[in-house]
Amino acid sequence: MAADLPASQPSPAPPAKLPPGFILDKDGKPCRSCNSKASFSQWAQQTKSSLKSGVGAATGAATMTAAAATTTTNQPDNDCPPDVEALGRSTWTLLHTIAANYPKSPSYKEQSDLKTFMGVFSRLYPCWVCAEDFQRYIEKEQIRVDSRNDFGTWLCEAHNAVNTKLGKPVFDCSKWEERWRTGWKDGRRKTQQKDPDSSLGGSANGAEDADDGCGQWMSVSWTDMVNLAKMPHEDIRTTNLIKPVDVSEYLFTRLRQIGIRSIHGLPGDFNLVALDYIPKVGLEWVGNANELNAAYAADGYARVKGMGAIVTTFGVGELSAVNGLAGAYSEMVPVVHIVGCPSTVSQRSGMLLHHTLGNGDFNVFAGISASISCAVAKLNDPAEIAAQIDHTLRECYLRTRPVYIMLPTDMATKKIEGERLDTEIDLHEPANDEAKENYVVDVVLKYLHAAQRPVVLVDACAIRSRVLDEVHAFIDKTRIPVFVTPMGKSAIDETHPCYGGVYAGSASHPEIKSAVEDSDLVLSIGSLKSDFNTAGFSYRLSQLNSIDFHTDYCVVRYSEYPGCKMRGVLQKITERVDTNQLKVQPPPQHFATPEDEQGSADGPIKQEWFWPRISKFFREGDIIVSETGTANFGIWETKFPANVTALNQTLWGSIGWAVGACQGAALAAKDTGGNRRTILFEGDGSIQLTAQEIGTMIKHNLDVIIFVICNDGYTIERFIHGMDATYNDVPTWQYRDLGTVFGGSPSTVKSYAVHTPAELETLLADEEFAVNFHGLRLVELYMGREDAPRSLKMTAEVSAKTNAKQDA
Repeated sequence: MAADLPASQPSPAPPAKLPPGFILDKDGKPCRSCNSKASFSQWAQQTKSSLKSGVGAATGAATMTAAAATTTTNQPDNDCPPDVEALGRSTWTLLHTIAANYPKSPSYKEQSDLKTFMGVFSRLYPCWVCAEDFQRYIEKEQIRVDSRNDFGTWLCEAHNAVNTKLGKPVFDCSKWEERWRTGWKDGRRKTQQKDPDSSLGGSANGAEDADDGCGQWMSVSWTDMVNLAKMPHEDIRTTNLIKPVDVSEYLFTRLRQIGIRSIHGLPGDFNLVALDYIPKVGLEWVGNANELNAAYAADGYARVKGMGAIVTTFGVGELSAVNGLAGAYSEMVPVVHIVGCPSTVSQRSGMLLHHTLGNGDFNVFAGISASISCAVAKLNDPAEIAAQIDHTLRECYLRTRPVYIMLPTDMATKKIEGERLDTEIDLHEPANDEAKENYVVDVVLKYLHAAQRPVVLVDACAIRSRVLDEVHAFIDKTRIPVFVTPMGKSAIDETHPCYGGVYAGSASHPEIKSAVEDSDLVLSIGSLKSDFNTAGFSYRLSQLNSIDFHTDYCVVRYSEYPGCKMRGVLQKITERVDTNQLKVQPPPQHFATPEDEQGSADGPIKQEWFWPRISKFFREGDIIVSETGTANFGIWETKFPANVTALNQTLWGSIGWAVGACQGAALAAKDTGGNRRTILFEGDGSIQLTAQEIGTMIKHNLDVIIFVICNDGYTIERFIHGMDATYNDVPTWQYRDLGTVFGGSPSTVKSYAVHTPAELETLLADEEFAVNFHGLRLVELYMGREDAPRSLKMTAEVSAKTNAKQDA
């Protein structure tokens, strides 16, 4: 401090100007392992005047005398610490030698050991810049360990990525074994294949200099260098910013730019400062009852709004959200998971902090989330944070899966360059290779024009890949009959004259089953052939008669065309199809009606009657959420008005998901504007897992109708196994009272109970219930314990047989 200096001493020198590309450690001091000796020597020489004025002229003179003597030494000392280049050369030699000695056909344990080693190595490498660069590479390009050649080639590609950054020649990876294992075939070193001898992960200077010994590193004494390090420096990563902005503000501004308006999650001590920025950028904080519910809600929000976001705290918070985010990954839902974590200083020090495993490993939870995220960003380096955020959000949108962003407490308020915010993130899907696309289109049109009974089958991935406009344009032009799968329900306007119904293999209605399976050409768009989506893998479709359009590839009969995305192909097929050559059959017109299973008006409500009947209650624009179990199968029997959005979780199937998803979906509808109702069909068992989100619905005044199917327990489990088993029973709740329990009032919550068809008819005809009241309406809907939709019974039977199968 200047006040502590003797009067005769000059004031401390101004911050030292750093040489171009000079790397500081994270504590602001020079990084020995991140710079070459030449660069370090240049820094020391530039600091000479600062040393004289800040440390003292006498010390400076003595030091510079020593420096002059030292720099005349031309021979290297073998025992001096390595600079970034020496360290890089030695490290690459070690890694390539490990690859050369890796088994040709490694065991599972050997593969696991190598993956673990590479992960630990990437965190312990001395040069922090290099280490983080390598970590990002590993996250982007997964380590290949299935064989010696896989790992050796992957390592060579990783090495070349570094060389490219440093402007150095790349190595021919087809020759990696000759260089590192077998030796050159002609016995000579291939000098034209220059060995990469750079740092591991991107030293900015990348200078090639001779090894001139420790003198190059230390043209001042180590004591004086420590004194120099204590002096103020100009951090090139955070100076000369054109439009400075705090990291948290940058992140949340980007979320708003891509369409998010509300942030789900819970506060925790590692994310509190970041949360302060949410209202500053025009976003709303939701505040959920727990992290699992918040993840479910962000999932539901994303399915309606396009993307969702959740904020949790390190360890205890983020792990509670993992199930919900795994479901979003499974079902291809884009959710941004932001985790507030301990500061970078605490992480480097390995401090024994709360919410940790007590072992100093601050990356273990990120590792868990990496398997259920399409991208992981650890915001540790201010120079790269903006680019990391933009890349991660783009991956989330284009790959329609969750991403994980780790935000340390000391980075939340760090200044970074905000000029990028003037340009929104490019979310456009890359175009197909034109020649390949044209070839695929020609092949498809050849089969389409020749088909006698073509049909279109639309599934979940058509929704996730955002190609429904392209699908409708194709149907409008060709008039080909179109069907949906259970997961594809609402993908097609069900009032369209070409709509034929839900195809689910053997659980389909006979007319629908025949129309699809007797077709000589099935155009399958975005298929996801999971067990419950196919009624126990009961499809009877021949690949010889199928053309499959997927997010990033197409399959025509048995020929696959990777990298040919369906959007461009569908657009071009629609443009070029000759409708005069098409042979089109009308779709089947059978849809179940309430009268088919009406029964007594004063008797019990039957599943086969309820679902066709509730169809008449739906109106245009509704959001309809069905829970795993009875509701997911019953919803097959409904017919939707136009512009309905249906949400289900048929693949992941986590009971309780629908309550949180309903809250998120209803909030997304509110954020979008308009007058959309959100209708939830929930089981009496499932609701007990996540009922707290009813409180969130009330808090945000969401327009929601909840039908709780009260049938005394876990119905689908009963039909799979244990019809009378006590483990399929649930406690009896007074569901109609939940609105009051969670803070509702007569002006915000209405509750009802219906036991018979007559009571239900009266309720559905009530204008206040159906139209006029805006808030939460909660209906106890009583049904028989052993009653279930036909499709559920059939699928459960197949599932039970599958579970019972044993190896021969």
